Formats: sequence, structure tokens, C-alpha cells
Amino acid sequence: MVARLLLTSALTSMFAVVLASCASSSANLQTGMTPDQAISAMGNPDLKDSVPDPDHSGGTLLRYTWVDPGKAATFGPDNRLAKVEQVEGGSEASRQQQEHGFDPIATPINYFFYPVRAAFIYLGAGVNCALEGQCQKPRLPSPAAAG
Repeated sequence: MVARLLLTSALTSMFAVVLASCASSSANLQTGMTPDQAISAMGNPDLKDSVPDPDHSGGTLLRYTWVDPGKAATFGPDNRLAKVEQVEGGSEASRQQQEHGFDPIATPINYFFYPVRAAFIYLGAGVNCALEGQCQKPRLPSPAAAG
């Protein structure tokens, strides 16, 4: 009886998770949508800007960009979605790569304290050599590496 109840609740929970994941991943942009419909389908855009209208000189079109899904929506002069484009930089890996670039605070501090780090690494290698008899030259990290 208890096993049957646990199995039923587990299957119900699994079905709810699958249903929720399908509902959240089905956010799609379709031509003809208004800006409000696009926002309700995709959430608030990360970037709102105006781009020149390729068909008319001097005119501008509204463009919304969502970075996470990697989509940009361009609305026509009638305020309806005219074009959906894929944009780069929407993946988690590319965003992490950009985040782990140059840090204006940590990088100079790492270079400043590098001699102290190297001294402690060599001190540890010397203690290891004296106590355990495993003498080898230590490998030093790069000065820019965070420790």
C-alpha cells in the first residue's frame, strides 16, 4: 500500500516536472506578434533599441534582444514582428568565458602578491623534501591565476 502511494506520487511529480519544462521551453516568437505579445512570450528583453529600416530611408524599426535564448526580434513599421534573428553570445559557456577575462581588481593584486605566493610554494616544497624525502622543483602558477 505504501509502495503504491510512493510510486503514484513519484510518477505525478515526474509528470509535473516534465510538463513544466515543456511549458517553459516553448517560448517562441512568431511573425505578426506585437511587442507586448513578444514580451509575454519571452519575458522582458535584455536590450531595446532602434535599427534603420532597410526598405525606407530615414525610418527606424524597433528591435528587442534576448541574450539568454539568443534571439532578436525586429518589428516592422506596423508594430508587428517582422523578423526573428539568432544572436551570438546567448550560451552559458560564452558568458562564463567573458566573465573570467581580465578583472581590474584581482589581476593587479595577483601580480603584486605573486612573489609571496611563490615563496610559500617553495617553502612547502622544501618542507616536503626535508620531511618526506620527495624532492622536486615545485610548479608555479601563472601570476594572473587566482589563488
